Order: sequence, then structure tokens, then C-alpha cells
Amino acid sequence: MRLSRARALMIERLQRIATFLNRLMPLIYIGGVFSLGVLLLSVLDASWPGHDEYMIPSLLGFCWALSLFSLGSLFKHVPALAESGAGLQDRLAITLRRGLLWVFGLLIVALGLALLVLSYQLLRTWAMS
Repeated sequence: MRLSRARALMIERLQRIATFLNRLMPLIYIGGVFSLGVLLLSVLDASWPGHDEYMIPSLLGFCWALSLFSLGSLFKHVPALAESGAGLQDRLAITLRRGLLWVFGLLIVALGLALLVLSYQLLRTWAMS
């Protein structure tokens, strides 16, 4: 019982974060497209002055925008817990969907932690160059 409550709690927290991120989605789109544009210019146009100076920050900006977009999209609509009076098929469908969202939640948390470490390492490298 305790483990299922912890799962539900994680999914509900991620849903609250996704609800907040949905208000910021236009900024996330703009930031992602801008970062991707700068990254592509850095990679494809070697004649651009200082062509690789902004490559690392634009790569990180694009990764963070993509990660925030994924979080906002995946957890926008989380089904409520199945009621005890619901049919077997409804309870099974809700349980399966919430189980998949729990797995995706673990992956999103792991991705966030990995992205934090990557950001630290890449920004440290960028600052030294």
C-alpha cells in the first residue's frame, strides 16, 4: 500500500510541474527553436565569426527545452485513481496508464539528474575555453 501511494504521489507532483510548465510552453518553444538555430549555425557555418563559441550553451539550451517540453507533454493529462466501483476493464486501463506514467516519471527524473551533471560539466569546459 505504501509503495502504491509513493507512486501516486510522484505522478501527482509531476502533473503539477507539468501544469506549471504548460503556462510557459511558448517560452520553451521559443528557447528551443532559438537554441537549435544557434547550434545549427555553429555546426554548419564555419565562416561565422566565433562559430563554436556558443555551441555548448545552445546545445544545453536545446536539451533543457526538449526535456521540459517532454515533461509538460507527458504529464499533462494523468488519469485519476480508479474508483472501487469502476469496472474491471476501466480499473485495468487506468492502472496500466498510471504504471506507464510512473516508469516515464522515473526516466524523466533520471534524465533531469543526468542533464544537471552534463550541464555542469559542459559549462565548466565552456568557461575554461
